[in-house]
Formats: sequence, structure tokens, C-alpha cells
Amino acid sequence: MRYFLDKKPLRLALKRDLSKHIKRGNPWVFGDALEKFSAEDGVPAILTLKGEPLAFGIAASGINLAFRVLTLAGKKFNDHVVEQRLTRALQNKIHLLTEENQCFRVINGEGDELPGIVADYYQGVIVLKLDGNACENFWNKEALAEFFMNQKLVPIEGVYFKRKNREEDKGEILAGSIKDPRQVNFIEHGVKFQTDIIDAAKTGFFLDQRENRNFIRSVAKGRTLLNLFGYTGGFSIYAGLGGAESVTTVDIAPAAIEASRINWKLNDLPETHTALCEDAFKFVDEAQSQKKTWDIVITDPPSFAPNQKAVENAKTAYTKIFADSLRLVKDEGFFAASSCSGHISFEEFILIVQDALSKARCRGKILLIKGQPEDHPFPLALSEMRYLKFVYLQVFKD
Repeated sequence: MRYFLDKKPLRLALKRDLSKHIKRGNPWVFGDALEKFSAEDGVPAILTLKGEPLAFGIAASGINLAFRVLTLAGKKFNDHVVEQRLTRALQNKIHLLTEENQCFRVINGEGDELPGIVADYYQGVIVLKLDGNACENFWNKEALAEFFMNQKLVPIEGVYFKRKNREEDKGEILAGSIKDPRQVNFIEHGVKFQTDIIDAAKTGFFLDQRENRNFIRSVAKGRTLLNLFGYTGGFSIYAGLGGAESVTTVDIAPAAIEASRINWKLNDLPETHTALCEDAFKFVDEAQSQKKTWDIVITDPPSFAPNQKAVENAKTAYTKIFADSLRLVKDEGFFAASSCSGHISFEEFILIVQDALSKARCRGKILLIKGQPEDHPFPLALSEMRYLKFVYLQVFKD
């Protein structure tokens, strides 16, 4: 069974010389750098410069990301190469699978030299996603599922293919069996979670915050904690297990808040958790008016910058919500700010936090800066894939 679309490659011509950009390892070419072309999204293509082959990859004429590099010209790309890359990704991460940790990212797209493929592992279940129509057309999801079922590195019970949540047909079991896709149980650093892989965001959980959640557990003892945009309560559960005095989770999605309650109970935690289905922006405004404060406030909003055009507005939005959140932190308390937008760099994010502190009329001392964990690798030449920012600081209001 072929892993990818077996068609005669289309030839694409570069309008400007991006050879250094590509040879240094950046696998993305945008439409404005190519001569105009029309083709079915997801067809194999050879990228050329002045008629000479430069790279082989995946073409998409209907979107801005028009070409994804699979290999440089002169190097083979076949099923054997795909299996090598799949196996290498697993081998690089297998040490993360322990008795206490039964979840990790198996394939992280370009970071594992498999553009557009994302696969996460949840205690025997693989959830597979393909990034858009081009990658769905190019990659053979059934062959990928067969690979996972046949490999011997990690135990797999079933493979689920997940489409975007807005799709009417949300997904399907490709191979093996999954007892109940709406109640997939797994442990992360010894913490029990349950997720609905059919309807939940991403593949079912935000595995990229795994180490940051574990850090919060280490600093939560005896403290009150507010988790804004808390989703299914990941940070909250860790804080509870770390001995937090009280934990408040706020999220606008009813299903997410109910999941946070379920996850809290799964871990046999005391009745110190308040889960509120509210708009986090409105909650912050009301909490300010009531002069409420917490020892630790975590603000991890959804991405405000889905593309480069949205960056300036996103910076304004991040600055405002961070400044408003900082007003809810007790003097000498702690604030965690996070962003999952790859279009905002680490340097820009630090400036946003600095501006938010100024607007909130307080000072901050950075104690920790972290990003995505090792199972979310990225090409050194593609900084956009170094997307996750997590900054933890102490706040002074004197």
C-alpha cells in the first residue's frame, strides 16, 4: 500500500531564488514566490529554479502555502523513505513513554520530515490529523494507520483519523479498535485525564503544554490559582495535585468545563475546584470590579494570530488580556502568560508581556521561559513552528 499519491509530478517554477532558504531546511514555499499554476491540491511536484530541479514535494494551488518540501532534488522519496522517517520519529520519542506517562506526540509534521502529518498517542490510541485538503489528498491515511498497527515500538490498539471539528463527518476509526472515542483515558506524568477525541480541539488534548503543566504542579502548594481559558482543566488538575488551596477554571465552552470537572474527579481531588462556564474576557472585567485576586493567574488564550496579517491586532489583544489578568494577581503573586501563535516570535511575546505589565502598573520578574516539549520538534530554519511560548513571572505592585 503506497503512503502517498502516485502521480506524475507537476513542475513548478520559482519567480525568485529561494535555493538557500530551501537548502538550509525551510520546507515552505508560498504562492507569491511561484509562477502561477493550477492543479489539484495535494499533487506531487518538482520545484524548479531557471528550469533546474530544486526539490520534490506537495503542491497546493488553492492556498497560500503552495509547496511543502519532502526532499531536495537528487534524493529519492519513496515508501521506504517514509517508513524511515516514521520510524525515526518514534525512536526519537519512545523514551517519553513510561508507566507514569502514556501520551506524547508521535509525528509533528515538518518537524519530523513528514509535512502535514500530525499524530498523537493516548495510551494505546493514535489520533491522526492531516493539515488541510492538500495533505489529505497526498498522504494515504490508511497506509499510515497500517504502519502504526504493525510497528513494534509502542503498543497500539487503534488508529482514529480526525478531521476539522467544523466538518460534518468528524472522523473515523482507520484500524484496530477503540472502545469509546468519546471517553479515551490516559495518564500524563501520573495525572489521569479523559478526552473526547471526536469533538475535542486538536487531536483531543493540548499535549504541547505537558511540561508547563507539570511545572505549575511544583509551585501550586498552598496557593489560590485562576486558570483562564482553562479548556478541560489541564493546568487546574496539576495545580490541585500540587496542593493548591483553591482552583478556579474559566472557559466559554460548556463541554470543556464539564470535562474539567470530570478530570478533577478522576484524580480524587478535594472539593476545592470551581469550574465556570463563562466568557473569560467578561469574567476578568467582573473580577477586577470586585477587586478579586489570586496567588497564581494563568492566561492561555486561543491564538489571536492565525496568519501574518492578524499579527498587529493580535499583539493588541494579547497585551490587553494579559494586562487585565495581571490586575487579578496578588502583590508578589505569580502570572503565567502563554501563546500558541507561531506568527508571534519569542522576542515579540516578551515585549507584549512587558507592555502588559506597564499597562497594569506593576513590575515583573521572569522566573521561567519555556516553549513546546521535545516531542514537538521543528526545523531550525522554520521558526514559525517554534510556536508555543510560556512565561512565568512574579508580580510586584508597590
